[in-house]
Amino acid sequence: MNHSEIINLFSQKKVLVIGDFILDIYLKGVSTRLTPEAPVPVVDIEERSLYGGGAANTVCNLHTLGANVSFVSVVGRDNEGHEAIELLSGSGIDAVSVIQDPGRTTLSKTRVMAGSQVITRLDRGSTESLNDQLTSQLINLIAEKYAAQDAIIISDYDKGIVTQSLLEAINQLQQKTPRFLVVDSKRLELFKFLRASLVKPNYEEAIKLAGVARQYMSRVSQIKGISNLLYEETNAGIIAATLDNEGSLIIEEGIAVHRCYAPPIASPNVSGAGDTYLSAFVLSYLVSQHCGLSGDIATAAATLAVNREKTSQCSASELKSYFDLNTKFISSPDQLKKICDTYHGLGKRIIFTNGCFDILHSGHVTFLHCVKKLGDILIAGINTDESIKRLKGNNRPINSLSDRLQVLAGLSSVDHIVAFGESGDDTPVPVIKVVRPHIFAKGGDYTKEKLPEAELVESLGGEIVFLPYLPDHSTTGIINKVNYMHASQPLKAAL
Repeated sequence: MNHSEIINLFSQKKVLVIGDFILDIYLKGVSTRLTPEAPVPVVDIEERSLYGGGAANTVCNLHTLGANVSFVSVVGRDNEGHEAIELLSGSGIDAVSVIQDPGRTTLSKTRVMAGSQVITRLDRGSTESLNDQLTSQLINLIAEKYAAQDAIIISDYDKGIVTQSLLEAINQLQQKTPRFLVVDSKRLELFKFLRASLVKPNYEEAIKLAGVARQYMSRVSQIKGISNLLYEETNAGIIAATLDNEGSLIIEEGIAVHRCYAPPIASPNVSGAGDTYLSAFVLSYLVSQHCGLSGDIATAAATLAVNREKTSQCSASELKSYFDLNTKFISSPDQLKKICDTYHGLGKRIIFTNGCFDILHSGHVTFLHCVKKLGDILIAGINTDESIKRLKGNNRPINSLSDRLQVLAGLSSVDHIVAFGESGDDTPVPVIKVVRPHIFAKGGDYTKEKLPEAELVESLGGEIVFLPYLPDHSTTGIINKVNYMHASQPLKAAL
């Protein structure tokens, strides 16, 4: 299965999340002065935003990735508690199993921001362990839902929801109805007896769990060296150790089996990224049963999350687009639109050019290499076989579309290729409407008057640039030369 096929099946999975609901509150404004009472900035608040944090971030990520998710937790019967319930309900998540208790204060983390800079964070809420009555209510809710789930995630932030008696009840349910059991906690040693299917420690949690000190070596090397020790301390079948800018290391039964590489990010916002990683990993593994693919998809999801300013989720469509960006041949207009919308959103400068590319020669290669220097992303339109026949005659193309695509895809200068001309329109106008290129590049043998698509490009805000081809380099010239040589000195059949 490829990445997109796996992501498409996320919607078939049911997951129950048990853990601490933390309400992330962002107060965003501008700061232009210091307060006279102390040398601290005054922030004039312009916006108040709410997001699900803690276990709720895992719930929201699972939901936006397409899974059918249930959440068992406790919040207070206060303003923040009502907002927490409304946040879930407004996102289309069933909040019926989130208990509002008048004896508790809802956990919240309020970040005050001036522009994109966090000035301070204010934390409040009950962190003492649940009483026996509330624990029994949670156990009953879990028991009602357990058998219907594909996976159970315990998202423990040590804020009082996950108690020893709750874990013992889950263990009993697991003995009767085994499910893919996942634990995400800073205190993994308490969960060893559950023999979880998957745990996800970060680097600091992993070395603490193994009882080793930070070493002056790569994190991957250090974690790989203690893989078996981590297995002994967790009893988990799979350990996904997240290692910040070094990506993650996947360990199966004490053996490191896969390294996931994280792309460099200038100013990452790591708040909630671990929850995003975990959500994508769990769904991917439920579908594929493959640790490597699951780790790569989870890394991509976390990469998308840390590029954002606030706690956020990664959607299935965004995740598919991420992998599409690394796919050269684009097979459908919808796929092309999603990719180009993503590039435009990232502020990338898109160049578009087109041609038959029947016999790829040095003139093509030099032209495409020079074109790529004009921007960030080069998308090449390529005529279909039927289109080339209409333009060049029945003896063309020499090479089929599939062969031409494969050769063109081998050029590092070309980021994506899209075929056009099947409808009888031999111009790239339909493609240009979707791509909305910043630059439309053509060879120097063209003029603006010869380009029926020129008006469209400029109406979309694009610029038309003409670059010279190498002299005496053309597909027609090559074909004529081959025909001349064949006529003057016929090739002998090999015996």
